[in-house]
Amino acid sequence: MGTAVAAVIFDFNGTLSDDEPLLAELFAELAADLLGLTISREGYLETLAGFSDLEICTSLVTMAKISDTDGAIAKDLLAKKVAAYRRRVQLEPRISLGAAGFVREVAARVPVALVTGAVHEEVDAAIEAAGIGDLFTAVIAGDDVTRGKPDPEGFLLAREKLNLAAIDPMIVFEDSAAGLRAVRAAGMIGVKVGEDQLEQVDGLFEWAVPRLGMEEGAWLFPLLRETERS
Repeated sequence: MGTAVAAVIFDFNGTLSDDEPLLAELFAELAADLLGLTISREGYLETLAGFSDLEICTSLVTMAKISDTDGAIAKDLLAKKVAAYRRRVQLEPRISLGAAGFVREVAARVPVALVTGAVHEEVDAAIEAAGIGDLFTAVIAGDDVTRGKPDPEGFLLAREKLNLAAIDPMIVFEDSAAGLRAVRAAGMIGVKVGEDQLEQVDGLFEWAVPRLGMEEGAWLFPLLRETERS
């Protein structure tokens, strides 16, 4: 790569926050209780992980063969999921000290952003609790876009908020196939986080790491275009 990386973007669920197993559990519980639908962890990871929260809820309603022409059932499901998620992460935070420290070190060198399909109500509280909320130049959540991943809308909006051009190299840490497809469509450079969906992401990323952390991400720092941060 001939030009130094101008900014770094992080996904939230399964990337910055180690919570995909929790999400699979919550969506499965809510689908069973509210929709009478059974979905396994594997089914969630294969067909739903990486999409926006509202898109996941809409898909679950469709899978349950329930009519929801105005989207009210999906929105109710989403509200219950957000409440349950916030209760659980208050008891057991999912952003590790290692992940928070890595973001902090990257943000000391280049602008950072967060792009996620989760809603602000979840994301903002989590990053503030982890002490890293003020590090992000932009936080693009599911309620900021009309089209979630794999559409690149969220990443393109983040690039706009970062005041960068399409020619400026940007690295994105993502865990899902939908997310990495969005990264590729936005013309950015993908880093695969974790070992889920590996068969679905072949050719969609340049590097892979098991998790976010200084040891796992040490290779990144020589690539960054260090700038004066205010």
